[in-house]
Amino acid sequence: GIKKWTLRRGNIRHPIRATTPHYCREASVVENQLKVARMSCKDYGFEYDHNNTLGEEKEIYLYPGDVLYFPSGMWHKVESVEAGVSMNVSLMGTTWASLVCNSLQHLLLGHDERWREVVTFRATSVGSNPSGGDDGVRRLQTLLGELPEIIQKFTNECGGAKSLMPPALCYPQQRIGEVDEENENWIEDEQGTGGDADSDVDDAAEESICNYGDENDSDTTKNEQVDEDDRSTWGILVSLDDFVGPPGWSFDEPSNASLLKNPLASLIPMAEVTTPVTGSDLRTDDPKKYILNVNYAGNEMCESHVRVVLETTDHIDLMDWYIECESKVIDAGKLFCQVKGIVKQTKEKKEFLENVSDKKYAGSVPPSALFYYGYFSWNERRS
Repeated sequence: GIKKWTLRRGNIRHPIRATTPHYCREASVVENQLKVARMSCKDYGFEYDHNNTLGEEKEIYLYPGDVLYFPSGMWHKVESVEAGVSMNVSLMGTTWASLVCNSLQHLLLGHDERWREVVTFRATSVGSNPSGGDDGVRRLQTLLGELPEIIQKFTNECGGAKSLMPPALCYPQQRIGEVDEENENWIEDEQGTGGDADSDVDDAAEESICNYGDENDSDTTKNEQVDEDDRSTWGILVSLDDFVGPPGWSFDEPSNASLLKNPLASLIPMAEVTTPVTGSDLRTDDPKKYILNVNYAGNEMCESHVRVVLETTDHIDLMDWYIECESKVIDAGKLFCQVKGIVKQTKEKKEFLENVSDKKYAGSVPPSALFYYGYFSWNERRS
């Protein structure tokens, strides 16, 4: 069929909720729309007039096969010129405020156990405290007083924006089945981006995982016998040994640069996840698999901004060393800088070196995939 759309801009830039009254059936919905809209426009209302609109009306006709995208906060009216079937999809993008606040929650939850306490209001007796029950207020004030130092350290010493937005989010890889238009080549495999994919991509990725191994090897291996639940745990599978980043991205070490470990990133051996579920011991598998999660504790479901499974034959000892550093709360990036002479050694860091098993790995440049997916980043130091 054919549809006629009439559109006009609203006067709120970057609204976080719809600002037109097409959900007026429930008072609670209207209340939410109004209170959020009036955060940035104090006199906003649902009247379709010059106070709540900008510019002129635009008319657009959609024919079979057409797709229209329009930003949130636009006044719109839809009329059916011919009978037909259409589908509407609402998209909710992540705001800078959400990205920072969710990441800050992750940082605070891992920083100090006090931030993980459940909020309580412990009332004091009136006779002992003239101001009444303010224990909770005083505790919160103490935590807020420490917040600027925590944020400053994260910004200056822990990657800051680079840790929140690793290259995998800024330079996404091409996916299976896409055509490289410049070279007119078909993309046969995928390094993965940590994001969602359509059903065709999921099927292809799952097939490549199921068929993992030497096609000429007639012997049945454990990997070929992994059940459906185990495969679903793998997700996006990336070779750490053969990783090649997308065009435009480079992990080359800048001159006089320090190595920064992302405090929002963690590694888990795949065996620690699959063994309790399947009973299969994958600790001796070659290649060995590791799950990398980045920025995951800022939402209720602990969903990661980046999640990828890294497999390696060449870097098993190095990856196990990084995991050992995590378990002992040792910053592998700072140890790298001290071994390389980029920063002066301190007594504390000398003790850290004594506590790790293989000190030779402290000076190893990490594999490029760990930079792309956000476990490490380079920070060029000023002279």
